[in-house]
Amino acid sequence: MKNKMFLYLLIIHVTIMGCVTLLALPYGGIGEASCHWDCSDAYLRIVRNGYDHAPSLSAQWVGEANWAFFPAFPLTLRAMMWMTGLSGSNAGIVLNGLLLPVLAYLCYLYQNKKWGPVDYRIYFLFFLTFPPTLWFRIQYTECMFGILLVGMAWSVLNNRFYLASLCATLLCLTRPTGIFCVLIFAAFYLFNAWQNIDNHHKRVHSLGALVAPAIDSTFLVVSGGAGMSVFMIYLYYLTGDSLAFSHIQIGWSRHFHFPGYWLLENIKYKHHINLVIASILDMVVIYKGFQKRFYVEATVLLVTFMLAFSSSLMSIHRIIMANPFFFMIVYSCLMDMRPIVRKAFIGFFGIILLLITILWFHNTNLLY
Repeated sequence: MKNKMFLYLLIIHVTIMGCVTLLALPYGGIGEASCHWDCSDAYLRIVRNGYDHAPSLSAQWVGEANWAFFPAFPLTLRAMMWMTGLSGSNAGIVLNGLLLPVLAYLCYLYQNKKWGPVDYRIYFLFFLTFPPTLWFRIQYTECMFGILLVGMAWSVLNNRFYLASLCATLLCLTRPTGIFCVLIFAAFYLFNAWQNIDNHHKRVHSLGALVAPAIDSTFLVVSGGAGMSVFMIYLYYLTGDSLAFSHIQIGWSRHFHFPGYWLLENIKYKHHINLVIASILDMVVIYKGFQKRFYVEATVLLVTFMLAFSSSLMSIHRIIMANPFFFMIVYSCLMDMRPIVRKAFIGFFGIILLLITILWFHNTNLLY
């Protein structure tokens, strides 16, 4: 059964990657065609030259620095370049090409155990044709972050806290939002342990039963904090500012305001309407997540959304929609539909994936 499932997953993955590779040929090949924005402006610069000692004075990046990009992905990319001899852009494609089926399988394991049974044929087909998987295939951190997030979630679900803590450490070395994911999972785990003590009388006399869950939750948080602290210490040594990863984003017009401020500003001046629409879709899916009792997953999405939503709408579609928990909620909604409607949606999403892939190769601002 497992061999058949892996073969099915790999066939779909290789077929779609083949289509994407063919689409990229007129643009100079998939490595060059897909390496835009964060890939060329940050990750490849980090791989080649390391982190900036001070904000750049060059015309292209004046006043900017690459401190906002956490080190796990660039270091892994550098290792892939060393092992394969490929250029940075091509090594990134190979790296995420290897990681993507692992992410799909982890998501299947997690969703099948927590809300199963799940039909792997529909699941893998929908996962790999889901439009936001564009960012799992190109040279971005989304695929690595997704593996570590779902790996931590699956490990917590199975009470494997050493593995969960390792994932938490690496998660917090991948993106700054990782620490919030760790805190949410630790809090939910402790809350569920408390809920499992049947009644108040039993709770009063069984506080000792919470000692082990409290230790596990603390271990998870400390591990995540340790990962983030390593990068913060490095930044302090490099720049004198341990929060440089946050402060430098002011140069990208990221400023915290009350939730909804940036949405109203974009509507008022008719800027980035695509991001306004994406924000509304994000809110709808997060609401559906709570409605369907995806409590911890929807909370992760909500907290991540509020952090992004309150500072800017830039990249909010990618930050939320390319989170594996977003897919899990959409998949759950899809399974409530009639089979004919379900198939139509999968076909529609597959066409959208191809269209936005071509748009990305055109280096459009619409998808950044």
